[in-house]
Amino acid sequence: MNSYLVKAYAPILHFHPEESTHCCFPSDAEKIFQMYQDDWSNFQVTKTPKKLDETAPCYYEIWTSKPMTQIRYWFWYNYNDFPGTHFGLGDHLGDWEHVEVRLYEENGVQDAIWLVSNHASARITSLTMTLPDFEIEPPTLDDTHLHVWVALGSHANYPSPQSTPRCYAKIFCDRIQDRGEIWITEKVLKKLDETNFRDFTGRWGDEKAPRSPRNRYNNRWRNAPDAEPIQVSSKP
Repeated sequence: MNSYLVKAYAPILHFHPEESTHCCFPSDAEKIFQMYQDDWSNFQVTKTPKKLDETAPCYYEIWTSKPMTQIRYWFWYNYNDFPGTHFGLGDHLGDWEHVEVRLYEENGVQDAIWLVSNHASARITSLTMTLPDFEIEPPTLDDTHLHVWVALGSHANYPSPQSTPRCYAKIFCDRIQDRGEIWITEKVLKKLDETNFRDFTGRWGDEKAPRSPRNRYNNRWRNAPDAEPIQVSSKP
């Protein structure tokens, strides 16, 4: 049942049409870990790959406890390059991003909340529910697969190309746009427990680089607390 859910809810990512000229697409984190695990100082700026590799792995982890099942899908980028900034503001080696789905089942009816990573926080989307202190956005779905729009260079995730972008100093803003490359992650799923970095909890690079998916910072409740969902509408 769990393997079915992991495939059924794997997200579909839409990249900015300029991603190939600005920064980079997802790549194989295991290859990077194998090369640099003994000395991360050797991991230098590499804005690659410049072309979407549809076979790049989408890693996942899953937690099951009634009445909720959580699945988190992880994507690895070699660099985070926030567009338009100066002096390296917002730029850093490595970039772990993710999409989380929380599935609630009651009386045989299954509802979902999605939380998509967005810098140090998350955006929420659902057809029927929200969580405390979140402003809900409507989802775009292909059956149960959530469509997600990836910001240029920063790789922050958004539920829509019309989402209000995150800005710094009211000047430097994420850029999200339709009609770029599309990545169907259902085809390339790999469990975190089966990777060569499953036990690594450090940073993937220097002190500005992201923490490992297995770091305590990225615990089960990173995106939102374990709270009862709030019903906002009836399922259509």
